[in-house]
Amino acid sequence: MTDWDLMVEYIQRAMNALDKANEAKDQLRENVTSETFDEFRGQMDELIEHLTKLQNVLDNQEAFALDEMADWLSKAFTGNPSDYRRTPRMKI
Repeated sequence: MTDWDLMVEYIQRAMNALDKANEAKDQLRENVTSETFDEFRGQMDELIEHLTKLQNVLDNQEAFALDEMADWLSKAFTGNPSDYRRTPRMKI
C-alpha cells in the first residue's frame, strides 16, 4: 500500500470518527451523564488523532510526494522501496 492509499484511508477514518463524534454529541445532548460525556471525549480524542495525522501530511505535501516518487523509482530499478526518506512512512 502506498502513502497515497494510506492518506485516502486516513481521510476515510477521520470522516468516520467525525460521524461517531457527532453521534456521541447527540447522545450527550439528550442524556448528560458521566458515561455519555466520557464517550464524547473518547470520540473527540479519536477524531483529533486522525486530523493530526492528516495535518502532518498537509504540512509536508512536497516531502511526502518526493519520497513516494523516490520509492517508485527505487522499486522500478531495484525491486525495493527506498531506504532513505525525509518523511516517516505512514502506518495504519
